[in-house]
Amino acid sequence: MRSAVQGITFELLRMLLVGAIIGISGGVAANLFVLGVLEIDALITSEPMRASFVGFDVTRWLALVIAALLIFGLKRAFDMDRWHGPADTILSTHRASTPFPVREGFLSTTAAFISASGGASVGQYGPVLHFGSSVGALVRSVLPTKLNPEVYVACGAAAAISAGFGAPIAGVVFACEAILRHFSVRALAPIIVSSVIASATTRLFFDRNSPYIVDVSGLDWNLLPLVLLLGATSALVAVLFMSSLLRLITWAKQKNRELLFILIAVTGMAMIGSIVPEALGLGTNTVNQFLSGERMASDVALILVAKFLATLLCLGFGLFGGVFSPAVFMGASVGSLFGILAATLGYPDFALTLMAVCGVAAVTSSVVGAPIAIVIIVLEFTRSYEFALTSLIAVAMSSFISTRIFGYSFFDRQLKGRGYDLRMGRETLALLDYRVSKLNFEPGCVFNTKSLGSDVLLQLTASNKTEGYIVDDHGLLVGVVTIIDAMGNGDSSVDTFMSKDFHSLTLQQDLLSAMETAQSFVGEAIPMVDENNTYVGCITEGAILGAALEQQEAIKGYERN
Repeated sequence: MRSAVQGITFELLRMLLVGAIIGISGGVAANLFVLGVLEIDALITSEPMRASFVGFDVTRWLALVIAALLIFGLKRAFDMDRWHGPADTILSTHRASTPFPVREGFLSTTAAFISASGGASVGQYGPVLHFGSSVGALVRSVLPTKLNPEVYVACGAAAAISAGFGAPIAGVVFACEAILRHFSVRALAPIIVSSVIASATTRLFFDRNSPYIVDVSGLDWNLLPLVLLLGATSALVAVLFMSSLLRLITWAKQKNRELLFILIAVTGMAMIGSIVPEALGLGTNTVNQFLSGERMASDVALILVAKFLATLLCLGFGLFGGVFSPAVFMGASVGSLFGILAATLGYPDFALTLMAVCGVAAVTSSVVGAPIAIVIIVLEFTRSYEFALTSLIAVAMSSFISTRIFGYSFFDRQLKGRGYDLRMGRETLALLDYRVSKLNFEPGCVFNTKSLGSDVLLQLTASNKTEGYIVDDHGLLVGVVTIIDAMGNGDSSVDTFMSKDFHSLTLQQDLLSAMETAQSFVGEAIPMVDENNTYVGCITEGAILGAALEQQEAIKGYERN
């Protein structure tokens, strides 16, 4: 008993240590990312560095060109086929057979940092989240515990959100809601430690809290119709943004002109930034202006359109970064427009801030697919129950519409494009990762094409089988014969009465497709072949179903602790 208690205590301490290490690392990384971008941007926009020609910001253009060339060179130097982000983080927690790509995570965050530092209209939270997850996966390789690998990844994601928004509770909920997609008691302890320590690290060592400033006032329930309309409008903006971005990324990839497109992106970004400077970079200050109601409707509309186009151009043409911050920006601008409308209709002045906050929550929840976590972020950075409740209404409307038109999130659609539909759940992904070659299959009764029916009948009877499998001189599967066929064709060679219309499985086939084959199969066992169609054995429907049930029960057992 004493040794058991000591073992549990030691394991608990290791789990807490893991959470603390990831929390500190994630918190430091998130803050260095943001502060580094701000410092470089301040240097670029400083008076000694500024240069323009006929209104065109030459300095910004040069900074973007340098950033583009660095990103292009980084990708080629490390032979990266694509950059990695939150979609890969989510996928890694759903596929136990696939290790988290730590190297690609660090390189992708570096690319995002370069893009943001140059002034590209990209996000910071997605890359930082993926970086935190990379740190979590790295810690697991150094300090393993009984925790599953995905818990380490979730700890890193929670730390990044906690440090980025100054919202430790939201960090925990986001990791469970958007990354793990379930709430596991076993995983909560290290995730909570990571999130809380990341928030504490941010406040103690960087003297930072939430990047967004809100002057909280009361609540007028007469605003409810406008809030619902804002939610619907936010959903349409989010869907338009996500679908346009995916189409542009696909089109640019098909053209295979990466360097040309990335240079077009930086030139277009510089042109947009020369006309609307607010579209450049992360846009945190502009979001705070929207939240405080400092902008006129015409300015807000122009900035929204410019930011929308700039983000599509940057992310679509190769300047890597996240979609979280652009979603926050566009949400704040849409909400600000509704706030101005509310003020025009005679509602109190606090409606400007309230509607802007609701817009942030509504658009962002549709883009990143974490409605509960986003509402809690609002609650933590506003410290207002009324603001959180109103945001919840806007989020509910926005999520209801966007999930039916587009999908659960931008990341889910990215993964669906790669062949992974997370709507099917962990059980289905586990079946997709399980190869038929792992199953226990039988040798079966094998015959040559020239075997006589009488010989087939004799061997099947002796083996207590009802089916045999016909191979040619090279061992290739060419047909299936039943004991009934053999009884009526005793003097004929099997190739004259065998069935050439039959089901078969390959060794590399996944368990899900094997189950689909078994559903329409009628017979004793399904023959199996290798990639060359060489017969290797047979397997029963019961063996396939049993393996599938084992996989599903293992996943359910994990999610239920």
